[in-house]
Amino acid sequence: MKPKLIIILFCLVLMFNSCAKTGNKKKDERKNNNVQNLSILIPTYMEQPIKEWTYFLQASHPNVKFEIICMNEQYFSSDTTFRDFDLIFTPSFIRGNKYKYSIISQEAIVCVVSFKNPFLQSIINRGISPNDLKKIFSNPNSYYWKDFFKTDKKLNDKITIILPDDRYTLINQLFDWLDIDKPTSVTMKSTDSILDLLKIQNDIMTFLPSSLVYNINTQYRKDFLYVVPIDLNNDNWISDDEYLYDNIIMIKKAVLDNKIDSLLVLQYKLIYSIDNSRKNLIEDIVNNKHNLNKNIFEQYGYFVN
Repeated sequence: MKPKLIIILFCLVLMFNSCAKTGNKKKDERKNNNVQNLSILIPTYMEQPIKEWTYFLQASHPNVKFEIICMNEQYFSSDTTFRDFDLIFTPSFIRGNKYKYSIISQEAIVCVVSFKNPFLQSIINRGISPNDLKKIFSNPNSYYWKDFFKTDKKLNDKITIILPDDRYTLINQLFDWLDIDKPTSVTMKSTDSILDLLKIQNDIMTFLPSSLVYNINTQYRKDFLYVVPIDLNNDNWISDDEYLYDNIIMIKKAVLDNKIDSLLVLQYKLIYSIDNSRKNLIEDIVNNKHNLNKNIFEQYGYFVN
């Protein structure tokens, strides 16, 4: 082969290779230009289920990049957050006619004691009334178990009240339901710390989110705690239509059938501003039932219609 012909062929190969690279680069640029970033602000404790949910969403929205930002929910506020985030996942209700939302999942707020509590049999039979709870939580650590429950043993233990400091909406709704101000003297700890204490300390009374109280595998409450029934009619006896929920199936049905006071139900919502420039995309994600994978949330103990 003549040297000139070899040089010409070599130049053609280089030219075609360069064109191919340029074409691929432009294709990648077009693809990147079509990607839309959507930021989602969530409470820190919801990080894992939301990560799994956005991973599921990615299949039907390949041109959307979901950015998850975790924050303690007490710092959520409508004016600032909607300037910085496209979606907010929260049990709080953000007021204002510029915002829309869709309820994604729910859970109950339940009263919990240690399963080793020496007054447990009386607690099981009698439950506790809202009026008694109001007394106890108005003046934390001022009452004794024997003031409300009976046992054959001679015990003089005080009721130790501890509430979760990482569940801002739960605390607000609880005290709204009790119709009292939150006392400054109440002891606050993380939900994980409270669960650990319930294993070793018999005198604790608390309120916790139901997703942490039940064993998802067995469907029953965790064996070291007991969900206290609420004696709604104050007759010192628990009937079937009062808050007796020993397994997650019963409490799920009660929540979804609206059998529990709304203040004792946490409704997790995806909230967005109607002024958002990507409102159509957001509404497709929020309102399309095909985008909601029930299994993801239910495996973490949340209830989905």
